[in-house]
Amino acid sequence: MAPPSSSKPAPKPTAKRQMAKRHAVFKALDADVFTQAWAENSALTTRSAQALQSVGVVRPWRDGQVVLSRGQPTSTALLLMKGRLRVSVTTPEGEEQLLRWMLPGEISGLSSVFAETTYPADLVSVGPSQVLHIERTRLIDLISRDPVVAVDLLRILGLRINQLFDTLADQGMHSLEQRVWAALERIAKFNSVKVPDGVMLRVSQTDLAQAASASRQRVNQQLRHFQDQGLIRLGYRNIVLLRQ
Repeated sequence: MAPPSSSKPAPKPTAKRQMAKRHAVFKALDADVFTQAWAENSALTTRSAQALQSVGVVRPWRDGQVVLSRGQPTSTALLLMKGRLRVSVTTPEGEEQLLRWMLPGEISGLSSVFAETTYPADLVSVGPSQVLHIERTRLIDLISRDPVVAVDLLRILGLRINQLFDTLADQGMHSLEQRVWAALERIAKFNSVKVPDGVMLRVSQTDLAQAASASRQRVNQQLRHFQDQGLIRLGYRNIVLLRQ
């Protein structure tokens, strides 16, 4: 789904133009079950989570603590039990790029554990969190005994691959307008709540700028443009994607 596109500043939108833009832009967002469906699809099933809890160890993490660093060897898969984890990478220029947040029920580190490679991103606790750590030997033993858990983990790996291609596609977008809109869509999938007039993203403009690989000032200008078009509403550390 492409964002509204124009090379020149758009004139003040009429009600008819607003409706046309909204219809095109929000065709995949105008559903009450949008965030619920994503959460259900991206998290492990209850059965799998319970099976993993039987072989893992829960560790608490404080706000700002680095759970894993990019390039760090790891033999442990991580299942988030409570709180939120920030997933990001640092560019060669030293700028942080926010990829996503992990929410309770999501698991990370599977590809690194199975392939015995290093972790591909920085994982930082946002506020206090509790993470279930599952050692590789215990994980391999579990999935060899329980094919239902094995299939569920394969499903999660498939989702991660799809998310990777989505992120790569977003980074290939040339215009700031497209990158900011793509970042809003990506964040809405895993860090939003339903409100009466749309979907509210719990995100700061600094985080959004990192997700869109742009300066905060330029992203702020683009968000104001979206708001003038009637596509979003800006709040304190939140952005509402307005439903038609």
